[in-house]
Amino acid sequence: MHTYRDAKRMAKVLETALRERNVGLSHGESLDIVAKQFGLHDWNTLSARIKRTQAADARRMQVLDRWYFLSEHPTEYDYGVDENALGSGRKAALIRYTGSVPSLLPDIARAHGGLMQEVAAAPFHGKRIELCANLATERVSHGATIWARVDQSPGHSLAFDNLRHHSDGWLFGDNRWSSRRIVLDVPPEGASLHFGFFLKGAGTVWVDSFALSVVSSAVPLTGPLATHGPVEPQYIEPRNLDFSKVLDLNL
Repeated sequence: MHTYRDAKRMAKVLETALRERNVGLSHGESLDIVAKQFGLHDWNTLSARIKRTQAADARRMQVLDRWYFLSEHPTEYDYGVDENALGSGRKAALIRYTGSVPSLLPDIARAHGGLMQEVAAAPFHGKRIELCANLATERVSHGATIWARVDQSPGHSLAFDNLRHHSDGWLFGDNRWSSRRIVLDVPPEGASLHFGFFLKGAGTVWVDSFALSVVSSAVPLTGPLATHGPVEPQYIEPRNLDFSKVLDLNL
């Protein structure tokens, strides 16, 4: 499948093929035709998309240590580290829906992307934990927030919350920095703990200041029991909650 990165080459191939058939077509006209093949109005629109995609590629090279991006359509997102989130000077993790291939996902409500971390649940057995983070959003259509889950085994979750039914849970539209928190119990039979944040639909979400701590049993729970498919734990304790560490892919 062709992507925006192939646009200039596609235009050149089209121009050459038509010239061999004595069909005159300028390079600019070829570029406009290729843009329409991607469902866009003209080359100027496609060129702007290409620049945004290139910026996203550069951002993705800063792979966040211990964090994983999950999406059915990962190429539809810009994600990674934003050194100046919303021009605030704050360093934050970012997920932005770009819709780089409109025909791939015509139903925006199905767009979903998230950054997550997975750790062993054993250090938290029998304890009540609190997950906190600060979030900001821009033009979010279907929601963005944090989530957490405790799994016992594949296909068997013991606790889960994504703040779906909380009045101060999901963020929509434009929001300056605000905090979100989840409180869950970790049963002794828990095997893995998973947490992160997500973007559903269009828009952008920024997150910083992730913190995971043990709290008193007097602190009210926020999440009900639920069933979600788990991922096997790979690390003993949470790390890189401030998104300060990135992996050097050139090593």
